[in-house]
Amino acid sequence: MIKLNLMICPHDTAKNPEKWFRFVQYLNFNLDFTVHLAIALDFKEFHDRLSTADLVYANPADGVSLAQKHQFIPIVRSTNLYDEVVFIASPNLNNPSLLSYQGAKVATVNSMVTKLATSILHRQNIMPSELVNKDSWLGVIHAVAKNEASLGFVYKDTYDELSPQTKEMVTAIASSTEHQAFHALYLHPKTGDRAQAISSILQKCTLIPKDRKS
Repeated sequence: MIKLNLMICPHDTAKNPEKWFRFVQYLNFNLDFTVHLAIALDFKEFHDRLSTADLVYANPADGVSLAQKHQFIPIVRSTNLYDEVVFIASPNLNNPSLLSYQGAKVATVNSMVTKLATSILHRQNIMPSELVNKDSWLGVIHAVAKNEASLGFVYKDTYDELSPQTKEMVTAIASSTEHQAFHALYLHPKTGDRAQAISSILQKCTLIPKDRKS
């Protein structure tokens, strides 16, 4: 039997891995081939193992790379579910605002969320001096909490899922509502003949937010 390896962006498995195991069970129950879930603990591992993937639930930046560089086929994306950013500050910073980012050192994960955040700042003529890349959004939280960088960008879905104790480690300044970026599911071109079957099944899936064709 054909087996497809599915990799999920660490954005999502970090906050609710059980959902993705149920998602794979749903696929395997409804498809005539097997889907295997491969978990990556951080973005470095995720990117290192992408060459082994047949299916990828990717963030916007990785999705562009998969489609343009590796000819992956976009199958579905979530409806009314967008990637947004939360601007955070060290609790030691007095009265932080978006203006605090001017000339500042900022912790982030190199992703479309970072591009979204810098775009919002640039529209207000605010230019950070340095972006410090971390392997995970929790790494960003800890970097800002420990004042390694006084400010940071965090993926909003990750921030919303943090415990109250973790949120208290930093100060949330603002969050975006751009509605421009989104995660999507991509299929390796060598298994492109499976696209219609997967897409049809996902139209009926209720384990994750309702999907539609890209």
